[in-house]
Amino acid sequence: MTKIQHPKLTEIQHGTVGAWQCDSNDHWNVQFYCMQFDLAARFAGMTGGETVDAPAPRSRLMRFHAELLAGDIFMIETGRISDGAHQGSLVHLMRHVGDGKLIATALDAPSPQADRAQVEQVSEAVVAEALSRSVDNAYAPAVSYQHMLDAGAFAAGRNWVTMAQCTAGGALTEQHLAAMLADAAGHVWERAGAGVNWLRDRGYGRAALELRLDHHQQARVGDVLVLLSRVGPIQGKTIRLLHQIYRLQDHAPIAGAELVAVLIDKATRRAIAVPEFLTRE
Repeated sequence: MTKIQHPKLTEIQHGTVGAWQCDSNDHWNVQFYCMQFDLAARFAGMTGGETVDAPAPRSRLMRFHAELLAGDIFMIETGRISDGAHQGSLVHLMRHVGDGKLIATALDAPSPQADRAQVEQVSEAVVAEALSRSVDNAYAPAVSYQHMLDAGAFAAGRNWVTMAQCTAGGALTEQHLAAMLADAAGHVWERAGAGVNWLRDRGYGRAALELRLDHHQQARVGDVLVLLSRVGPIQGKTIRLLHQIYRLQDHAPIAGAELVAVLIDKATRRAIAVPEFLTRE
């Protein structure tokens, strides 16, 4: 059996990728990474006596190192960083169980939940692969609804928060926040010029490299949410997507996200150059 605990952290979660969880890019959709990292943080917090229904961390930075496909099995190991700029943060490593390959990482801002977690302490240098590369890991304060519109954002999706999307305490789960982002991505790319038909005709797809999700306040059962999205700067082969989620009734900020993505050739699974015609800031 392949030994996959390196560095040695605390085993928290195991799972399997369902075919129904994969998207048009033929890999596991980002919302399910968010769901599993959120569960791992909650389960880790429970080891120290915290309730599973504790609030999400102020921010969570995720990096995607490889793809998970239908039928793949994975595990998540969690630790608490003991030194450096990220001291007190929970770090999660998701690995493929079959070969130990690092699939994705998450770095949670310090929180009472992290403080209570009875998990392995780990030096920041040992988990360098979980630290930010293209996206600042620090929590980004809320941006006003009007500011997003003035910056060129548009309403890329709406959601009525139902009980099926919420925790036992009635707060919208991180999975369903991320699902709004995933559903909006195609519309943002369409506005940028690389729409669904353009991609399909060329055998191209999209993949996320890095995502920071900021929680401003909880959305509750019965809220109606609107997602404003826009294209950020293009750098090399990457394109940045900027999102803010608001409560529609009063435009109160709920969450924000900054995502770095690439276009991929679905046959080779490699990133391709960003076409010159795409919208640029």
